[in-house]
Amino acid sequence: MDRKQRQKELEEKKKKLEEYRKNKGKIAEVDDKQPEKVVDIIQSSSTVDDLLSNLTSNKLLSNAAPAATETESTVTSTTSKSTSVLSPVATSVTSSRRKANLTLQLNVSVVDIPPKVTEVYGKATQTVETSFQTEDQSTTNQEVTQTQEVQEEKTQEEDTPENTEPEKPILQELPPHEREALFADKDFGNFIDFSSKLIERAIYVDQKYDIMVDYAMTDGQDDLKGRAREVRLLNKFHDERWTKHRAVTDIAWSPKHNDLIVASYSMNEDNSTDPDGVVLLWSLQNTLERPEYRFNCQSPVTSAFFSPFSPTLVIGGTYSGQIVLWDVRAKSTPVQQTPLSSVGHTHPVYSMHVVGTTNAHSLVSASTDGKVCVWSLDNLYQPQEALELHNKAAKVVTTAAQPVAVTSLSFPESEVNEFYVGSEEGTIYQCFRHGAKSGVNDRFEAHKGPITSTDFHPSAGNINFSHLFLSTSTDWTCKLWNSKIQSSNKLVYSFEDASDYIYDAKWCPTHPAVFATADGNGTLDLWNLNEEVDVPTIKTTVSNHALSKMVWSADGRKIITGDSKGQLYLYDVGENTTPHSDEWSKFEETVQKMAQSQAEVTLDTTTAT
Repeated sequence: MDRKQRQKELEEKKKKLEEYRKNKGKIAEVDDKQPEKVVDIIQSSSTVDDLLSNLTSNKLLSNAAPAATETESTVTSTTSKSTSVLSPVATSVTSSRRKANLTLQLNVSVVDIPPKVTEVYGKATQTVETSFQTEDQSTTNQEVTQTQEVQEEKTQEEDTPENTEPEKPILQELPPHEREALFADKDFGNFIDFSSKLIERAIYVDQKYDIMVDYAMTDGQDDLKGRAREVRLLNKFHDERWTKHRAVTDIAWSPKHNDLIVASYSMNEDNSTDPDGVVLLWSLQNTLERPEYRFNCQSPVTSAFFSPFSPTLVIGGTYSGQIVLWDVRAKSTPVQQTPLSSVGHTHPVYSMHVVGTTNAHSLVSASTDGKVCVWSLDNLYQPQEALELHNKAAKVVTTAAQPVAVTSLSFPESEVNEFYVGSEEGTIYQCFRHGAKSGVNDRFEAHKGPITSTDFHPSAGNINFSHLFLSTSTDWTCKLWNSKIQSSNKLVYSFEDASDYIYDAKWCPTHPAVFATADGNGTLDLWNLNEEVDVPTIKTTVSNHALSKMVWSADGRKIITGDSKGQLYLYDVGENTTPHSDEWSKFEETVQKMAQSQAEVTLDTTTAT
């Protein structure tokens, strides 16, 4: 019985499958014909709007609806009858197949049609407001413009990303042991010292141009004369650590580097732990208060200058009588020094001078005990020559003669044998190193106080004035002398304008009639004898303290002076030292007139006494 029933069910299933296959063929025919109808619709449409209306109409769906309806009814009946017989797996497979076969697919070609751009123009950018507009119209235009600006700002704010600060880099510090090892490295220290000085000099900007110049100003002579009567302070040099409570004892310019100077300082009585002697090298291109090099020694330094034939060597004289030699390439302590013995000096050395040529030169020094020594810079162990100076101009020195307490030493231009020394008693002595006139030969007497400086005229120009020299003293005077005159009238002129001690006087290296003086009132005086002989041409108050030393630059355009508080002042003298072609001949006439005037004064004084 079961077997017969099973055969009936199989026959029924076969019939249903045949019906299903027939219905499937009809649906496939509908699907194959459908794309052809879509293409006909696209070709028959003349515009885009017609195409969209034809595609969205129910023409395509009306043809496929009967077949789809019949298929759905057949499938539904078949499914309902065979649910109890077919397994769940077969049911799921047939249902998935039915869904896939009943899906309607339409192939529509894509047409890219760009949208129509509508241009909008604002009134503010197309028209210009005129005076014919009423107040209401102008107000409306302003409101429209403001609204557009606000919208643009909002758009920019939206488009611009938020300003976020960049993350700060994390600085990693070296461990303590590595940092200490780095600081202890000598090469690293030298590199930092050299690099920092180089950067400081690079930062310095020399004021070569007048930024306040007025090109429309007339070139009047009165204005030029007013400017010529001025000197300008360029810079000050002071180190709080090494120059405080110290007086400047000497200043010298480098013969090789025109921006490098050396200055020596006295002992610091307020600090007993510091070295007694300090010498500093300053660069004029460094505006910071820091010296380029520092040297020291055990005794206060009374004089210092660069060796003219070895620019890296600095020579210094000390209060103890020692001669010390420093080298810029070495450490801060002296590389050579003379012994403290009777072979050399045992009294203060206030003045020294290098004479000779590059291949044959020597150092001449004099101390307050009247001893003059000649040294070789290669060996300072003992002097090559030694000469005793006594205050009596005679070949035979008697026991009554006293030693000359030398406070200054000067050589005439290109002279190696003849020299002049100033003394504490106010007398200037002419001396010779060799020959029958060795020792003291002649004297120049006119000062009433100790001699503080002597300086010979530079022989630059068509007329030689190297026989003229200046001297300063604590008697408040500066005097001009003629070394060629053998009579008692050696004094050419006496400048008596100062009101305090005059500590230094120097001839200008470029102008024959110009020299400068520094006095105890802190005043720097500039004299031009071709213009005036009784009063200085320019008088400048530099400091509230005494000016102890001063020196000219090689081009004659700058003066640097130092005071008793350790300050150095650099001045630009401008065009005051620029000579004309006739300055030498005029100065020769001026010297003759001054000598004649001084002779008349001396005669009147002698007659009165």
